[in-house]
Amino acid sequence: MSPLLSPKKTPLVGWDLTRIGVPNVSEKRLAWLALLLVGLAPTASILSSFGTGEGLVGQLVWLLSKAWMLGLPLWWHLKVDRKSWSWSPVRNGGYGAATAIGLVFAVIMVLAWLFIGDSRLDRQTFRATLEPFGLTDVNTYIAAAVFWTVGNSVLEEYVFRWFLVEKGEVVFGPGWPTIFASALMFVVHHFFALWFLGFSLTANLLACLGLFVGGAAFSWLYVRYRSIWIPYITHAICDVVVFGVGYFLLFG
Repeated sequence: MSPLLSPKKTPLVGWDLTRIGVPNVSEKRLAWLALLLVGLAPTASILSSFGTGEGLVGQLVWLLSKAWMLGLPLWWHLKVDRKSWSWSPVRNGGYGAATAIGLVFAVIMVLAWLFIGDSRLDRQTFRATLEPFGLTDVNTYIAAAVFWTVGNSVLEEYVFRWFLVEKGEVVFGPGWPTIFASALMFVVHHFFALWFLGFSLTANLLACLGLFVGGAAFSWLYVRYRSIWIPYITHAICDVVVFGVGYFLLFG
C-alpha cells in the first residue's frame, strides 16, 4: 500500500507498528539518504533566494530547489520504494481537529505578535528584504500570500509531513522521535528566512520555538490521520495569520 493511502485510524495514544515492520540496514540507509537529500532542500531554497537577492542565479536556484522538493520525493516513492501514486485521500476524518488546532495557534500567534513581536522586528530591514522581490507592492504581496498559503503550504506538507515523516519512521521508528525530527527540519529553513527578514535573534528563536510546536502538531496530525490535507488545514490557518501580520507591517 502507498504510504499516501490512509490505513485504519491509529489511536490517539500509541502507534500503528504494523504499518512499518522492522526495516533492515539497507532500508535505513536509503531512508537516511532520502532524509538528507529532501530535508535540506528547503533550507537551500531560502539561502539561495534571500541570500542572493533578486539575482538571476538566486532565482534559478530557488526554482530548481522547489522542483527538487516536488520531484525527488515522487521519484523516490515510485522508483526506489516501488509504490503507487495517491492524492493522499482523507479517509479517517480530522477536519475538526485540524481546524481547532489551527484556530488555537492563530490566537497564540496574534497575541505573541502584539506583546512581543512588533518591538523586536526591524521594519526597515523587513521592507528592504522584500522589496527586490516586488513584495512591497500590495497586489504582488497579496498574490504571493495566496500562492504561499494555497500552493507552498501544500508542498511543505508533501515534503515534511508525508515524505520526511514516512522516511523518519523507517529511521527513528513510529511515534514522537519521528514527529520531533520532522518538526526540527521544518524549523531550520524558517530560521534562516526569519533572519533574512530582519528578526532579532531573540524574536527568531521565539518564533522558531512556535514553529517547532506547530511543526510537531502538523506531523502528529499526519501520523494520526494519514493524509497531508488534514495538517494542511492547520498550516493554512497559520499562514493566513503570518501574511496578515506582514500586510500590517508593510501597508498598515
